[in-house]
Amino acid sequence: MLGTTKGRRQTIKKASIAVVLLLGIMLVSSFACGGDGAPTPTPTPLPTVTMTCVPARDAIQQALNDYNDEHGDWPTADGQPGDIEWSKLVPDFMAGIPSNDSKCEWQVNSDPEGVVCLRNTC
Repeated sequence: MLGTTKGRRQTIKKASIAVVLLLGIMLVSSFACGGDGAPTPTPTPLPTVTMTCVPARDAIQQALNDYNDEHGDWPTADGQPGDIEWSKLVPDFMAGIPSNDSKCEWQVNSDPEGVVCLRNTC
């Protein structure tokens, strides 16, 4: 009888340790994956608008001017001339990204500063 009681205590002790370890792992996993365990929403893609080169250039230039007037820098990664960060312009300053951006690579020019330019010919 004595051996059976001791065996049960050891089994209960091992089960308790296993439960505590499992809860600890789950808690650490929850924090490692974003804190509260809630799924991270997928960002909504920015809309695109179909424009030919000249209307796109004019719309982008107006958006660059408006953005610069409001923020004092350019809608690029570092606020200096360079590749346009469309999320800074759409939807507040433009209805959507020009659909030809992947071909044209619209940019903020450095000379003359602030003028929209193309990296590639559309």
